[in-house]
Amino acid sequence: MRGRRGYARPLEGTDRITARAEADELLIEAAKVVRSTDPYLAGHFPEVTLYPAIFLLDGIRQAVGAELHRSPALTAHLGPDGPDSTDGPDGTASTDSAEGEWLELGSLDSARVLRPMLEGDELRLLIRVSAGRPGALRAALDCRRGDGEQVAKMTVELVRGGTS
Repeated sequence: MRGRRGYARPLEGTDRITARAEADELLIEAAKVVRSTDPYLAGHFPEVTLYPAIFLLDGIRQAVGAELHRSPALTAHLGPDGPDSTDGPDGTASTDSAEGEWLELGSLDSARVLRPMLEGDELRLLIRVSAGRPGALRAALDCRRGDGEQVAKMTVELVRGGTS
């Protein structure tokens, strides 16, 4: 099958995002409030709403994908979508402009959870994106609660995704 893969819509990894391009980096600040009513938290930990650190990875992926258009240099560093990136019957290239770039986790270089993330915590994801190896971006996360306490830090590699 040629073209974009059909993915189910992911869970919302962030509630809001702001970003700015600076020199050869993209600086992103995203926020996520931990809510026991979020469907993916039901039954995650008995009697305590504990935000799974794995969801920080998708928060990084979604935030960078949504804001990558702010940095043409980083977008170019990822390379072209590839020859199979057409959707339309007329052969025109698909665009992700409404939802951003579809990025996937290339590698998890480091991850450290320092504090639990509990119901009611507003998490601030501070993400610094730079060029990685050819065709990949490096994203470094500093995650803090609303009170400024650091709860997690991660470094990941993101690659263009969604083609077969």
